[in-house]
Amino acid sequence: ERLFEMAEIRQVLAQCFKELMQEKSFQKIIVKDITDRANVKRPTFYTYFRDKYDVVEWIFMQEIWQPANSLIAAGYIREGLRFMLISMEKDKRYYRKLAALEGQNSFQEIFVRCIRQEVEQALRENAFHPSHHLLSVELISEYFARIFWFVTEKWLNYAEEVSALEVMEVYEILFSDSAEKLLGHKVEG
Repeated sequence: ERLFEMAEIRQVLAQCFKELMQEKSFQKIIVKDITDRANVKRPTFYTYFRDKYDVVEWIFMQEIWQPANSLIAAGYIREGLRFMLISMEKDKRYYRKLAALEGQNSFQEIFVRCIRQEVEQALRENAFHPSHHLLSVELISEYFARIFWFVTEKWLNYAEEVSALEVMEVYEILFSDSAEKLLGHKVEG
């Protein structure tokens, strides 16, 4: 085994996983592939990660969520979301593959959970008072997170190259404009 600092070993394992994601599908990657590439023994992997889903979450938390959340928690929500998109754009092929994963522990689940929890916390800290009794903190935070995931997932799978900043513009339009304004006329109700 190479001699690495403990933090470096985790980073090396994560980087090897990302490299493997460039070569094959998530489903075809096994822990042995990661440890072989990192030149460490298999038990070393389990010292740092439970499974490859845990690697996906750790990478997202380190590269995308923690820096973005620092901005969001400080009240710079747009900037935090923009940071997420710009950071994902740098490694778009990797995130595109992750967006295709479904089910428990999927990238979508991790992405939505992080945003939902932060929005929920912000609403509670600001003593949110809904304008309607059905507009709970949980409902609003889930809505906010799922709209952002919806736009992000469409962007990751869009055939043409579209910049992260353009995606942020679309998100802001979808999130802030009424149906009447989006459709250019009054919606019958």
